[in-house]
Amino acid sequence: MSTPHRAAGNASRRAEIAEFVKTKGAVRIDELADQFGVSTMTIHRDLDHLHAKGMLRKVRSGAEAPPSEAFERNIDLRRALNLAEKRAVASAGFAWAADRVDMAAVALDDSTTALHVVPLLLSRLPLTVITNFLPAINDLSADPRVRLNAIGGDFVPEYSSFLGPQATRALHDMHYDVLFMSVPAVSRGMCFHPSSAAAELKRAFLDSAELRVLLIDHTKVARRAIHRICDLEAFDAVVVDAGIVDEERQRLADGGANLVVAEIASPTNESVGAP
Repeated sequence: MSTPHRAAGNASRRAEIAEFVKTKGAVRIDELADQFGVSTMTIHRDLDHLHAKGMLRKVRSGAEAPPSEAFERNIDLRRALNLAEKRAVASAGFAWAADRVDMAAVALDDSTTALHVVPLLLSRLPLTVITNFLPAINDLSADPRVRLNAIGGDFVPEYSSFLGPQATRALHDMHYDVLFMSVPAVSRGMCFHPSSAAAELKRAFLDSAELRVLLIDHTKVARRAIHRICDLEAFDAVVVDAGIVDEERQRLADGGANLVVAEIASPTNESVGAP
């Protein structure tokens, strides 16, 4: 039986393998073994696991990345990747908002980055939280001091969230102090999403917020998707981690972003594995 430490190590390595394959497009078995310092048999087991979860395609010689939209629809992969960056961005965005509004009512969209705001909210109870994201609903419903307003609608398992006209109408009847949101792609001063239903709901989230905070790790920058959500100028703050290159940082600023750069915590202080 695997120990908790070993299981966490496996989860961390597999998330890194998935991201490595996504970046490279296609990778050989021996290249992965060298990159991660494990045996080819371990790589085979990792690829079997990742293939079963839809995080990559295992082929005879190694692994290939699935289409980019498949990554956006894979909640397990999204929760496992870029943990240090997401925590840093969530913490910086929360601190920025807390200095400006009384966070009595807070909205979270269905992003794994905004999910890292949940532990921070639990330090400011009681409060009201509005969300359509099932993982956030599950985490928040355990505390009776949270007045949870779960946005219902059509449940989409790929995103683990509720979308559709019913969810959009519910948000139009609300108003909250601050919205924490993320998006899969930012480029040319705009935010994008591969799903039209998700893009529409994110616009509804924006319309009902007093203060709007965009939380993105640097891998979201200079990416595109089909459906435009909004301009960066729609957000009061755009929070990105310090891993962003200077050129892209300048492009965000030129695109109208009020940029907040979050420093990433030392790896020695980070726990391993998915949240």
